[in-house]
Amino acid sequence: MEYCKRTVSITEDSSSAKVKELIWSNSDFHKIDATIVKDMTSFFQKANSSDIFHLDCDGIVIFEKNGKKYMFFSELKSTFSKSELFSAKDQIISSYLKINMLMHLLRCYNYDDFVIKGFIACLPPKKGYLRDLNKQQLSKPGSKYKTDADFVIDLCYYKEKKTKLVPTDCFKLKGLPLGNTGIFKEIEFNYVEVPEGTSSITLDVDNYI
Repeated sequence: MEYCKRTVSITEDSSSAKVKELIWSNSDFHKIDATIVKDMTSFFQKANSSDIFHLDCDGIVIFEKNGKKYMFFSELKSTFSKSELFSAKDQIISSYLKINMLMHLLRCYNYDDFVIKGFIACLPPKKGYLRDLNKQQLSKPGSKYKTDADFVIDLCYYKEKKTKLVPTDCFKLKGLPLGNTGIFKEIEFNYVEVPEGTSSITLDVDNYI
């Protein structure tokens, strides 16, 4: 775990990525080494576990502010589409499940002490994309689980640019024997729109807590 004073950088190293960096500011952070979670991914793959455990997000930071503890999970996407954003959601959930398992090895850790939030940073959608997607969903019957279109509309269509998910919203979590301390109560997901022509964005944690 790396200590970062006042700012911490989450990066996407792919040479083809258009969104390459998200910088968190205005706190002191502990950044979790992504290698730890990726090593767990290979273990779950070898064990033929559910594919929800085969994914990883780009960065995890922990910090405390105004007496509350936070875990922020960040995923950077270059292309705005319902499949890409839905995949980012699963990547964040996967990373949370695995880091939560690891943190439970620490005697002082209590998952109830943390507010869990996910952040998907992406270039803006094409003009009319969200409007057309919303129209399509209005003409379809509702689903017990959040579909990719449901998630993207809830996350991006409205002014707040955020939505909350509970485990029963997620089909991939159905039937997994995670127990009360192995799962989240809810995760707040936030959409961060990265302006066209830029590859990095800086966010103040005070605007998200």
